[in-house]
Amino acid sequence: MKASSGDQGSPPCFLRFPRPVRVVSGAEAELKCVVLGEPPPVVVWEKGGQQLAASERLSFPADGAEHGLLLTAALPTDAGVYVCRARNAAGEAYAAAAVTVLEPPASDPELQPAERPLPSPGSGEGAPVFLTGPRSQWVLRGAEVVLTCRAGGLPEPTLYWEKDGMALDEVWDSSHFALQPGRAEDGPGASLALRILAARLPDSGVYVCHARNAHGHAQAGALLQVHQPPESPPADPDEAPAPVVEPLKCAPKTFWVNEGKHAKFRCYVMGKPEPEIEWHWEGRPLLPDRRRLMYRDRDGGFVLKVLYCQAKDRGLYVCAARNSAGQTLSAVQLHVKEPRLRFTRPLQDVEGREHGIAVLECKVPNSRIPTAWFREDQRLLPCRKYEQIEEGTVRRLIIHRLKADDDGIYLCEMRGRVRTVANVTVKGPILKRLPRKLDVLEGENAVLLVETLEAGVEGRWSRDGEELPVICQSSSGHMHALVLPGVTREDAGEVTFSLGNSRTTTLLRVKCVKHSPPGPPILAEMFKGHKNTVLLTWKPPEPAPETPFIYRLERQEVGSEDWIQCFSIEKAGAVEVPGDCVPSEGDYRFRICTVSGHGRSPHVVFHGSAHLVPTARLVAGLEDVQVYDGEDAVFSLDLSTIIQGTWFLNGEELKSNEPEGQVEPGALRYRIEQKGLQHRLILHAVKHQDSGALVGFSCPGVQDSAALTIQESPVHILSPQDRVSLTFTTSERVVLTCELSRVDFPATWYKDGQKVEESELLVVKMDGRKHRLILPEAKVQDSGEFECRTEGVSAFFGVTVQDPPVHIVDPREHVFVHAITSECVMLACEVDREDAPVRWYKDGQEVEESDFVVLENEGPHRRLVLPATQPSDGGEFQCVAGDECAYFTVTITDVSSWIVYPSGKVYVAAVRLERVVLTCELCRPWAEVRWTKDGEEVVESPALLLQKEDTVRRLVLPAVQLEDSGEYLCEIDDESASFTVTVTEPPVRIIYPRDEVTLIAVTLECVVLMCELSREDAPVRWYKDGLEVEESEALVLERDGPRCRLVLPAAQPEDGGEFVCDAGDDSAFFTVTVTEPPVQFLALETTPSPLCVAPGEPVVLSCELSRAGAPVVWSHNGRPVQEGEGLELHAEGPRRVLCIQAAGPAHAGLYTCQSGAAPGAPSLSFTVQVAEPLLVKLVSELTPLTVHEGDDATFRCEVSPPDADVTWLRNGAVVTPGPQRQSCCSYGGCRMCGQRKARMCVSKWRQAEWVQRGPCAGCEVGSPCPTTLACPWPRMGTSTASSSMVSYWPTRAPTAARATTIAPWPGSA
Repeated sequence: MKASSGDQGSPPCFLRFPRPVRVVSGAEAELKCVVLGEPPPVVVWEKGGQQLAASERLSFPADGAEHGLLLTAALPTDAGVYVCRARNAAGEAYAAAAVTVLEPPASDPELQPAERPLPSPGSGEGAPVFLTGPRSQWVLRGAEVVLTCRAGGLPEPTLYWEKDGMALDEVWDSSHFALQPGRAEDGPGASLALRILAARLPDSGVYVCHARNAHGHAQAGALLQVHQPPESPPADPDEAPAPVVEPLKCAPKTFWVNEGKHAKFRCYVMGKPEPEIEWHWEGRPLLPDRRRLMYRDRDGGFVLKVLYCQAKDRGLYVCAARNSAGQTLSAVQLHVKEPRLRFTRPLQDVEGREHGIAVLECKVPNSRIPTAWFREDQRLLPCRKYEQIEEGTVRRLIIHRLKADDDGIYLCEMRGRVRTVANVTVKGPILKRLPRKLDVLEGENAVLLVETLEAGVEGRWSRDGEELPVICQSSSGHMHALVLPGVTREDAGEVTFSLGNSRTTTLLRVKCVKHSPPGPPILAEMFKGHKNTVLLTWKPPEPAPETPFIYRLERQEVGSEDWIQCFSIEKAGAVEVPGDCVPSEGDYRFRICTVSGHGRSPHVVFHGSAHLVPTARLVAGLEDVQVYDGEDAVFSLDLSTIIQGTWFLNGEELKSNEPEGQVEPGALRYRIEQKGLQHRLILHAVKHQDSGALVGFSCPGVQDSAALTIQESPVHILSPQDRVSLTFTTSERVVLTCELSRVDFPATWYKDGQKVEESELLVVKMDGRKHRLILPEAKVQDSGEFECRTEGVSAFFGVTVQDPPVHIVDPREHVFVHAITSECVMLACEVDREDAPVRWYKDGQEVEESDFVVLENEGPHRRLVLPATQPSDGGEFQCVAGDECAYFTVTITDVSSWIVYPSGKVYVAAVRLERVVLTCELCRPWAEVRWTKDGEEVVESPALLLQKEDTVRRLVLPAVQLEDSGEYLCEIDDESASFTVTVTEPPVRIIYPRDEVTLIAVTLECVVLMCELSREDAPVRWYKDGLEVEESEALVLERDGPRCRLVLPAAQPEDGGEFVCDAGDDSAFFTVTVTEPPVQFLALETTPSPLCVAPGEPVVLSCELSRAGAPVVWSHNGRPVQEGEGLELHAEGPRRVLCIQAAGPAHAGLYTCQSGAAPGAPSLSFTVQVAEPLLVKLVSELTPLTVHEGDDATFRCEVSPPDADVTWLRNGAVVTPGPQRQSCCSYGGCRMCGQRKARMCVSKWRQAEWVQRGPCAGCEVGSPCPTTLACPWPRMGTSTASSSMVSYWPTRAPTAARATTIAPWPGSA
């Protein structure tokens, strides 16, 4: 078994099944199918369980996945069931189709079946006609079935039976079928009975009896349905029922379907005897209903179709096949995928009575969601019939004036094709209605079934308003069947079954089967043996066409482009074409084609051409014409060829160059016509004096003449020519007119065979040729058969006078009347005519007047009065006036109870601001009630309305609030109706987003998840991967009215996952993915310049990445750097540092820092140059210095290289800079040391230059200098001051390189 949209796996799978084929003996039959599989399957064909082999007449063409069976020159023995079997390593599949071979009929090819006359019993020869046909039957399995038919015709027709389009000997298992010919004493005609012994379930189908003779063919059909006998219940009610089918031995297939879609399962089973099929669901047998269709398709497969799948339809479906040899099973597990957005309250199945109403109601999640209503696949638009109401979230469909065809499946659909489904059952005389439409292929059998409430009733079948023949109708018990065997396009139309006022209709559509046109004739030859003639020969096409055909011969004059049809020929052979067939002398070519009801074959052109000369000869000569005075006289003759001729009247030539002419002024007028081979002369309005005129015609080779005779014209009726049927309404003026051929000729009027007498109510007039009978104000008794009689001829008029149609003015809607015992009830109906008769019915039975029922008529008002009602007087009443009805439902309540509805406690659940209506129905309209809430009488206000309408009392809360919850009572005397109202906040709905949101961000990006609710104060909870989130610096929860946000200020990869905003009744879903950005080196304004260091100096190479944890790879001259041997690698946050403790010549080269080891990853390069060791020398030495006490003393020297480090000594001790005594600094190659006493860091010698350049980074103007690297002091060598010796030793300072921008030194360029 497979599902309609199941998985396409490795086993073979048929994409297109072979179709049954019906061919005429000798024709070509072909079966085709398309099968897929992996690996490609091996396909074989079988018949009768035996594999077929290729032969001269049998071949198996294949084209990719398409496989075929081609049978040429089919014989009756080739008929049967052919099986296509496909196998591969993964499995096996098969499909079957029947081939039917028919004997070719012997009938006139141009005579259509509808044109063939049907003979009456006992008449002369004619096509068959059925005297009695088979009757449809519904039986239990094991019963004996007899189908009989009798047909008349001359010669006596041959009868034979078919089942479902196959001959009985082609049926898979027909061993229990028996044919019994009728006996002569049984009656006229031929009869043949089909007896089925011990009927089985597979015997169900359409049986057609065919009758055929030399004049035509007829057929009649019947339906046989074999049902399973009802199983007897177990003796012990507590005993569990036995399993219907044996357990499955392997896992079933799985099939998924979206809610609201159809699921189709197909099971193909073979076996002998033919297996019986049962469908099961969850171990229980399935019966067909509105949403579960079970049928057998054209390919022989058994199909179960589940319409508009719901969650309750999920489960295990099993196709169980069994026969006397065993049983087999095939199963599918059906899963129904439910949508995320669902109806808050789905539709419920409802029932309604015919002519009543049905109400379907559901709730949508949000009042702004649009919906649409459907009846099955037909969209319903708002109208009087289908009233559609929207109240907040409630969607309601009200179906008025129910009829049988309203029974079916109804759907309410909202966005996303989310549906809720319900069945509407219409109770009435018709239980099972017709399908809305039925599509049948041309030539197949159409079966329509109706089930009625009562058994034995007779319905009426019609198509497009015309009754169908009784021969195709059958009834048995509650079932009624219409069987149309071998439908044609003429059978299409609107088919209706009527039962009283109830009816059900279906649209029968006949799809035409595409037929191939016949083949062309073969071996076409031309012989030019005789003078002025040509002989054409040919042979029939091969293969012969399936349907009757003819040959069409055409000619073409050489040099012309037009082909002209010569004639049609029924049989192949030879035809002689004389020169008389051509219009003029010339050379002619000929071609021929085959024509049938399926089209025309290509033309076959005869080789060569023939020279033909037309010669005129008389085919039909002139005849004497006898006409009445004043009529036209027409003379005509036919020639063998088209040629011009001359007409003569009394020896005088008539001019033919004008269409009309006169012999002489005031004499006869005439007209000359020539149409092809026919010549005509028309003499207009001949007079008595023209009698005896001689008319002649002359042309080369032909001369002919005729005489004209004028008679006195007898009277005859010009109009009406046929019987006229007229219908009038009372008081209407009736005029019957009869026009005679002679003026003022007397005529007599008759009515129903009696001569009429003139009066005020019947007037007879004569005006020239016209005779009139006038009824000034027609009455019903004036209906009858009127005759205008004169000189043995009569005109007939059928006059029907009827009252005008009656219309019911009031009531137009169904009326419901409630009363109590002994109360007087009056049902009133107003019609549009005072004298219109009406009839009253109660529960379908006509009402008769009595002491308990009084019928009153007053002008247009009709009343039915029940003076003192009793409970038994309640029911359904109808006032029938013509074709219209007024409906009343009367309910009589015992006086012991005031409250009719509700009978028990009512619980009402509502949401805030919803409209709530509490309804209490009383038995009397004037009764007063008291409404209370929680024991206190309610007070009417805009928020609480009290309404009174006839017997109905309502308490309305237009916009209910939470505080309106409580118990409400509608009290009258000692009775009360209780209503418990519970008001809750409306369910929180998520307005945005409606679908799942997917976000992709990069690390450190701000991610915002927003959700908008239907209520501002509704609480929400956020979840991540199923766990509720907690607010932190990395996750912020925000709320702005109905909008809720979850913010990730700087998202990290671990922040990705599934986020859910849960609002209790609804949820929004977010999928967040955080990816790392590609690692980049922080951009430098300039490329790092080469770094030159002295040997032994430390080197520091550093760079900064865009991400702190990103790995890097250092390389030196293309080789990876290994830590150790004076090299150190450090990572400080996003910074990566390479340190060389003491640079040597081996450390020189290109250093590269690459982000990751992937090729093409970002990288940064440094060039390190290690210079040769430089000798430090003094460029200028210190000079002695003499200063006054209290003054500053500054010593200056210059060294090379400029960056050499120096050490100052005073009296052999290292000079330490301090705020009070000494300070040391350098400027380029200049080194300075100062001795001061409370003095500023400004050189007196170079004060102007220092002020212009500004203080160093660590100084303020006017403060001591704390560094030895920034002050621009004059040069110094050696000097003595205050009896102190100042000395220095140049040394080398460490050098560092950075990959970041460093601020310039003060005063540098």
